[in-house]
Amino acid sequence: MYRCIVIDDEALARERITHYLSQSSLCEVVAQASNYASAKQLILEQQPDICFLDIQIIGGSGVELAKELKNCVSCHWVFTTAYSEHALTAFELDATDYLLKPFEDSRIAQVIAKIHKANKSVLSAPSASRVRRQLPVKSVGSVTFINTQDIMWVKGSANYVELYCEGKMHLHRETLSALEQTLDPKQFIRVHRSAIVNIEYVRSLNSELGRFSLLQLDNGEEVKIGQSYKAQLLSALGVDAD
Repeated sequence: MYRCIVIDDEALARERITHYLSQSSLCEVVAQASNYASAKQLILEQQPDICFLDIQIIGGSGVELAKELKNCVSCHWVFTTAYSEHALTAFELDATDYLLKPFEDSRIAQVIAKIHKANKSVLSAPSASRVRRQLPVKSVGSVTFINTQDIMWVKGSANYVELYCEGKMHLHRETLSALEQTLDPKQFIRVHRSAIVNIEYVRSLNSELGRFSLLQLDNGEEVKIGQSYKAQLLSALGVDAD
């Protein structure tokens, strides 16, 4: 499921896009914003998969916001605007699409279909060369190379990740979404919007009210399971969802 943020200074525009996305089985709207400052904070906190972004928002420009955050978050930028003259600049930022207002719901559907097709293509033909076996973790005056197989789980924190190994945590400058793209998908599974686990270190699944909601790792730490990530996790662990 694609986690979406909708940013527009017009409430009706936000509501329309949000309503359409809420009807899609592929999308989940995790946040909305109308101004630059709150939009920036939400994007960094939520690390969305897709950001629907108006060009003109309160307190700044959607284009400038995308420029500022493009190296801090890995997401599809979809610009929604009444002004065609910004299209070239948007695509120079590797925008996924540019929706010129007023647009039909079918255009939103086309965007989601394009993203889904591209993602399926990547998943169906993974490149072994992109899988990292070591991570260079910088600290003052040194660089420590961490073997990814030693990472028990990863917690996202804005444009940093916390790498939890046996007995130690390493702080690494990279977004969770960007790191996820380079870890071995057979070993590392996204279990929450802010967490990835190495399934080799999973000791048990714990439930609340009859629903699996927590993972316990070999070191005794617990990691929360997000509802939208549960099916993929259970499949990777070979557990029947029923």
